[in-house]
Amino acid sequence: MNIFRIVLSFLLCFISVSASFAECASMDFNINLPGYVRIEPVTSPVLTANITDRTGNLYAPISSKFKIISNSKETKTLYLKANTVTDGGYEDAMFEQGGRVYIAFANLAKIPKTQSLANCKLGGPSKDSPGVVAYPITSIVGAETKFIPYKNKYEVYAGNGTTYVTVNVGSNVLSSSFASNDPKGFYQAVLSLTEADI
Repeated sequence: MNIFRIVLSFLLCFISVSASFAECASMDFNINLPGYVRIEPVTSPVLTANITDRTGNLYAPISSKFKIISNSKETKTLYLKANTVTDGGYEDAMFEQGGRVYIAFANLAKIPKTQSLANCKLGGPSKDSPGVVAYPITSIVGAETKFIPYKNKYEVYAGNGTTYVTVNVGSNVLSSSFASNDPKGFYQAVLSLTEADI
């Protein structure tokens, strides 16, 4: 009986010592990845073209391309807009006329008046919009889009993953925007794709 007690005491002591070595504590590390959208310009498209001196048409169409990366499971709404400069500052350059969407380009050497851009958008006589010429958006490829006329911009719908959106601008000038009183030099419009509806 005494030997049994000694062995039992030894085993109980061993088990309690062993149990103390088996204790464990854990802590969870947590990091949060918020929803994000990243938009990058892709530099391979044709961003510059020459205007023919007699018709106002471009020698070749131009295009721009954007890369959109999103981790959202839901479709994100982005906004495609164009701006150009007048004596009133930067103004919306995208507009709809006759069922087509156009982008107005303003002369950088001789900044046109804000009224010149307004006349172009309204389809007034070409002599009334010196320093502004406009070209049609012929297609937007890579995502579903919708033009919002009262905001002068497109909504662009991008899903999860990587999406490439190409904006193609045609070479035929809006005839009411080109005249002999358009000064020579570079004409520019800035196209932007943003997540914020600004």
